[in-house]
Amino acid sequence: MNTAFGQRLTAIGRSQHSERINMRFVFVTCLVMLSVAHADEGFRAIGKDPRTGTAHAVLVTSGGLAYSGQMLPLDRDGKLIEGDAAKQLTGLMERLPVHPVDCAKVNFYVANPEVTNVVQEWLSKTLKYERQPAVSFVQTRLPLPGALVAVDLISAGGGSPSRMRFKDWPRTSLIESRIAHEAHLKAGPRVYVSGQAEKGKTLAEATRLTLEGLRKTLSHLELGLDDVVQVKCFLTPMEQVADVQREIVEFFAPVTNVLNPVFAPPCVFVEWQSTLPIEIELVVAARPQAGKPEPLEFITPPGTTASPVFCRVVRANDPRTIFVSGLFAKEGADGAGQVNDVFAQLLEILKASGSDLRHLAKATYYVSDNDASAKFNELRPKFYDPARPPAASKAHVLGVGLAGRSLTLDMIAVPTR
Repeated sequence: MNTAFGQRLTAIGRSQHSERINMRFVFVTCLVMLSVAHADEGFRAIGKDPRTGTAHAVLVTSGGLAYSGQMLPLDRDGKLIEGDAAKQLTGLMERLPVHPVDCAKVNFYVANPEVTNVVQEWLSKTLKYERQPAVSFVQTRLPLPGALVAVDLISAGGGSPSRMRFKDWPRTSLIESRIAHEAHLKAGPRVYVSGQAEKGKTLAEATRLTLEGLRKTLSHLELGLDDVVQVKCFLTPMEQVADVQREIVEFFAPVTNVLNPVFAPPCVFVEWQSTLPIEIELVVAARPQAGKPEPLEFITPPGTTASPVFCRVVRANDPRTIFVSGLFAKEGADGAGQVNDVFAQLLEILKASGSDLRHLAKATYYVSDNDASAKFNELRPKFYDPARPPAASKAHVLGVGLAGRSLTLDMIAVPTR
């Protein structure tokens, strides 16, 4: 609960004591004030999951965003919080600089579906009387052995694209002093770069070559490394994540200046099952264009090929953003059943949010078995306009975070009007 709202509640309490205000009026007033307080932040929750209290989607209508890196359940000394998933989750939530209720999107990374159950129970209690964020899950081994849960946040934040570190944040990497904990994305255009991958003899070499490929993509867009807001890596094996972190730091922040330190962007790491060592996607701040550009631009950089099911780069010019909660099939089913179910849900949520499939900007698809993967590839073309598919990454992972499911979708869109 934010400070302004708390002060308003205090004032109401005093008035009630002195003037014996009707309790029903107080309750209604509190709800109105809570709505106004969150409306001021430019967030609007759309729909609600009755099990967890999370939103089906969140529409960000104004103001900038702050992207965090992946945060682990560490204590103030940078050591893993000992105990089960509930204890690690509690410790992690207590250390967050921004409460999930003040976020547009919360992404959870869990070691197994049982951890998802723990998180969902926590959400159902925490969000009972608060505004709801959009939430997603995926199952992965985490950068620190023994960690059962991790999180990254997309919260309210303004200013020009600049990276900054919170002093009290938990350590999020093995070389955290060179990787930013947060980056700001001001309200305005932004670019979503689909996952790119290059082969290498080692994970470190593949990371270095992939980053060089991304530099070329940014150059074509007339953007630079300083414009990158978040780096998301799908890699294998997770035991070598420190090699990836070192390559990212050397690429983005090769020189350390004590008086004016340079940081690599916030990073997120997910282990995938692939013959490729790594794939990397980016969120990038873009510069305004003259005139009235289309809400979305679909870009194929030189040296890459266009696809009817995903776009290499999508530039979102509309300052509004729709974050859709991670979607799972409502019932356990085969691959085809899950694909059709999640897209049916997506269509309903987008309609309620004032959008549609032609205004999807970014998609992340997680699959955990060959049936779901194959059926997704087979059926996806029927849902997308081949001239307007979203930027996307598809990762075959250990699990999608929910028992009995092998597919989940995590989508970002803009309104149609």
